[in-house]
Amino acid sequence: MASIYKKTMNVLLIILIILLIGYYLLRITNVINIYAVKSGSMEKSIHVGDYILVMKKSDYKVGDIVSYKEEDHFVTHRIVTEENDTYITKGDANNAEDKPISKNSVVGKVILSGGIINFVVNYKFVLAAIFIALYLLSCYLNDNKKETKDKE
Repeated sequence: MASIYKKTMNVLLIILIILLIGYYLLRITNVINIYAVKSGSMEKSIHVGDYILVMKKSDYKVGDIVSYKEEDHFVTHRIVTEENDTYITKGDANNAEDKPISKNSVVGKVILSGGIINFVVNYKFVLAAIFIALYLLSCYLNDNKKETKDKE
């Protein structure tokens, strides 16, 4: 039983390492970013305090929620119009459209917001500690089983 548990934990550890390496490679290359939402301009879709996972795409279309760089901060709004080399965006909770932005200023499309991403970001150290504790427990149980078998 303990060896099956340890094998399962080893597989999960390998999967976790692969996912983390992939995630950080995507972050380093600016393909994926995580941002904290600081305003209510997208309320009903995205809430203040949520984290959003933003992925760089080759093109965006009307209706996409995108993040773009504006001066010294990022804005996350929905594309409402596309004109030549610009997009016009608008926050879902705002009454007015934003000024046109260059297509080059868009850093990515929101692919995940709130829920699981909030949980993982807020509790990443707790989740890591739990996983490490379970892994160490499986190693301990496996070693105890070997010692018991050797004594017989």
